[in-house]
Amino acid sequence: MDSTNSTDSWAAASNALSTQWIEPSDVFSVLLILGGDVIQLALASLTGGPLLTPIAFSFGWVAYAISAVLSAVGENRLVRCAPEVDVQVFNLQSGYRRSNRSWLLGRLIQTYPFWIAPEVKAEVDGAEARVALCITVYKWRDSIKPGVPAHDLIWWSGFGISAMQLGIAAIPFGLYHDWTIFLVTACGTILCYASASLPHWRIEKWHARTTEKDVALTLGNGSQHVVIILGAKHGLDLEDLAVGRAPDVWSTRFATIFLAILWLVLLITCTGIKTKTWYLLVVGGLGMLHNIVVAGAPRRPAALGLPIEPVTMEGHGVEVYAEPKVMYTLMELELKHKGFGKPLLEEFFPGKLRDWEVKWWESESQELRMQMLKQDKENRRLKMLKEKEKEKEKDKEKEKHLLMPTIVVV
Repeated sequence: MDSTNSTDSWAAASNALSTQWIEPSDVFSVLLILGGDVIQLALASLTGGPLLTPIAFSFGWVAYAISAVLSAVGENRLVRCAPEVDVQVFNLQSGYRRSNRSWLLGRLIQTYPFWIAPEVKAEVDGAEARVALCITVYKWRDSIKPGVPAHDLIWWSGFGISAMQLGIAAIPFGLYHDWTIFLVTACGTILCYASASLPHWRIEKWHARTTEKDVALTLGNGSQHVVIILGAKHGLDLEDLAVGRAPDVWSTRFATIFLAILWLVLLITCTGIKTKTWYLLVVGGLGMLHNIVVAGAPRRPAALGLPIEPVTMEGHGVEVYAEPKVMYTLMELELKHKGFGKPLLEEFFPGKLRDWEVKWWESESQELRMQMLKQDKENRRLKMLKEKEKEKEKDKEKEKHLLMPTIVVV
């Protein structure tokens, strides 16, 4: 009797597991409430277009929708991501420094190695000595309006993934006349596009005045790169953008509540799907994979709605200042753009300066500054030559010592 019951229990457990793997039940419903952080990052990266924003239907949307209501009602904010890196923003006119609170500016500087100008990269990589500090000067592009992101491959791929998802969801519809998977996928895609196309995204991400202001962006003391963006009449005030203020848009509160209700309705609907659930899991998995790529993929400034390009000088190419010493780089910048180097000097040299450096920064004579800088560079070059000669002499002494015959005393 006990043996029969034990056998039946093993068989029941085995059947339950095999049935779950053949037709997973309620798994998609559970996954819909996991992964909201990925959706938030994907939306922060992709949204802001004038009309429609394509983004994939995937796991995590219900969790995101609920958290979006909390954020919209409490702070009237949709971009809840903290800046990924600690960017320092310098107003080069006033010298004021501000810590960045804008996710957009943080992503711009974090991905700088991806979109750095080829000429700048060649300048840094091709230098004889390691470049201690590289300052590149950029300007706003005349042909593109700030705050209107360009459509790159990442943006267009959203339409392709949505089409693939609908195609996968249509398979059980065509083979078994089961339209539930297709209905859920279609409704989920519509809700995704609606959530990503709220006007609030565009207003919040580029919530700054339009003014002509020169700013410098850097990760601070110890970083190798500084990005200077010259102001333009049509350019954004990046110091203002760094404040990270949220606009007061009342319609966003009602829109997020309404969308959250619809997402909950979709979640309840998904719990009723008991067959052909593997198709739904493939649809959600494909969407989640795409959203992970969107959330982390580096993009060019124009795609982030910050269309900038390097400043070029006649006969010299891109305006870049790259020297083996940080002080030299700042001085070269100051010689070309008076007043730009002083705010950065306090960031990279918070301590006491050498006597000749103090005289250099206090001097108002451009000719004297150039002469002093040239002299120190020459002194440094001669010092390095002497050190190399000493190293060669030491190497020769070592070679002589190795070549001397060894005398063995018996």
